[in-house]
Amino acid sequence: MLTEKKILPVFNVFISEDLTKEAFIHWTDLDGKRRRIKGGLNRFRTLEERRAAAAILVAKLQAEYVPPSSVADKMLGWVELNKGTWRIKSYRSIRSIISVFLEWLKGREPTPTLMRDYFAEFANTHHAKSHNEHLHIIKRVFKYLEMPELMQGLETRKAISTPAKYFQTYQIARIKKHLLEVDPTLWMTCQFIYYCFIRPGELRLVKVGDIHFDEWKICVRANISKNKKEQYVTIPIAFRPSLESLKFRSPREFIFFTDDCTKPVAINHFLRKFRRALTTLGFGNEYQLYSWKHTGAVSAVRAGASLKELQIQLRHHSLEEVDKYIRQLGVNDLQDLEGRFPGI
Repeated sequence: MLTEKKILPVFNVFISEDLTKEAFIHWTDLDGKRRRIKGGLNRFRTLEERRAAAAILVAKLQAEYVPPSSVADKMLGWVELNKGTWRIKSYRSIRSIISVFLEWLKGREPTPTLMRDYFAEFANTHHAKSHNEHLHIIKRVFKYLEMPELMQGLETRKAISTPAKYFQTYQIARIKKHLLEVDPTLWMTCQFIYYCFIRPGELRLVKVGDIHFDEWKICVRANISKNKKEQYVTIPIAFRPSLESLKFRSPREFIFFTDDCTKPVAINHFLRKFRRALTTLGFGNEYQLYSWKHTGAVSAVRAGASLKELQIQLRHHSLEEVDKYIRQLGVNDLQDLEGRFPGI
């Protein structure tokens, strides 16, 4: 009786004659993912012992290797097929979702029972929003693969979205003092988000030439905008003095850069740095870099800005969306009532 031959990746052994360097085994999986494992090799103190241990480990890896299923190949193929239609952030997120699922699947062919088990486990360890996002993506994949029956009976969970908290006045003062002392550039980042509502992912790609100093506006180009539309935001008077120095820089330079002014900072550059600052100051995870956008919106409303003005600055598509956004932050239209309500 013929049996199907198992195709194995090539397991490469790295053992240096310099025993201070770590030994490991590395390979490229059949789904294109690079992997490496030390497997206890560095416990051995001689070259011969490490080589012998590596040979045993390679044999073990070969015997236990589970190749990706045909369905796994097709799922990953779907991701790469659509890569060009997604933003980089979306592509990475979707690929991560598929990879998490395939790692759990461990080479098994998916069945309705396995899918129910997967999402039952996922629901116990993740927020409803993450659960629904994974469910949505995997449903899309199986619909494309003409296997929608695998997902029958699986429904989204009720997810209550809680926005990041906005900063109060005394908190703003603390953060400003700290950042001006340790990282003035990061304080500039916070001001851009507070005054102009530019998303961190967009801000890293804004160039000096996108600022129209005569009109004090910023062009958020279509190729960097979340909604793929070219739109303008105004630069409030209070923020303008902080931008004067940019007039002396080349229009082609990115406002925020590391070593090369013609290359933007990394995708999570702002997020990582601000998270460290918040941790230093004792703020919890309910406060984020995005809190500056919420803080700016709340401050504008309290200062008397109209919803229409806010809609344009936020680049929201409707007044209803702005109203919902403001109410979600806990800002209401009862300021007059608070002062006029008669006593009893």
